[in-house]
Amino acid sequence: MKGNEVRSYVLSPEELKALWAEQGKPGEWSPGVKAPKKRPKPMVALPVKPQNA
Repeated sequence: MKGNEVRSYVLSPEELKALWAEQGKPGEWSPGVKAPKKRPKPMVALPVKPQNA
């Protein structure tokens, strides 16, 4: 590709449904499993600041 060339394509409704069945729709963790609205916070301990600093 040269420079900022953009390539796009259009899927038929049948092709789009087949793609969604295989890979899931946008916003899903896996096909048919919606992602939660609030994501769980990671269980990572925050560093402790020294008191003499």
